[in-house]
Amino acid sequence: MQINYKKSMKLIVLLISSILIATVSATIYDYMNLNGTVGVQGMSLAWLDGDDASSAGTQINGVTATLTQLKGPPNGTRIYADPVRLNNTGASAGPFNLTISSVTGNTSYLDSIYVRLYSLNTSAWTGNLTVWNAGAQGSDLTGLSIPENNLWRFQWEITWNAAATTSNSVTVNLKIQVPVS
Repeated sequence: MQINYKKSMKLIVLLISSILIATVSATIYDYMNLNGTVGVQGMSLAWLDGDDASSAGTQINGVTATLTQLKGPPNGTRIYADPVRLNNTGASAGPFNLTISSVTGNTSYLDSIYVRLYSLNTSAWTGNLTVWNAGAQGSDLTGLSIPENNLWRFQWEITWNAAATTSNSVTVNLKIQVPVS
């Protein structure tokens, strides 16, 4: 009996191909789907320019307020009484926390930064955030609640030590945390 090598090679290639196809095809998949509709949430709290917005360099872009021109003298304190305001346009009180994300830069020349909150509706002091004092970052101000249709101003008090120069600066990042119900 004589072996036909040509037919044998075809048969071997066919068997190997069948084994590969069977192995790959043996994996069975079940599929599940997840669909979502994503909308834009309306917020009842909004930033507004205060009376000192120009001198503080206040810039508002949606939920972000940036104060670009805050300064203070060496060995002295500067107060920006009304650089930015928080407005509650909602029909109910707006609970929030005022948190310190970071204080970076030339902090060794910085004595203190305080952000004091005042209601423009009642002229009452509503809270005090120590951002920086005595060489350390302060702690968050929690449990705040701005009444419906109220407007609060955020007063900044900046004190540099005597060794500070015009080349010194710090960057302060604060966040308003608003619980979502």
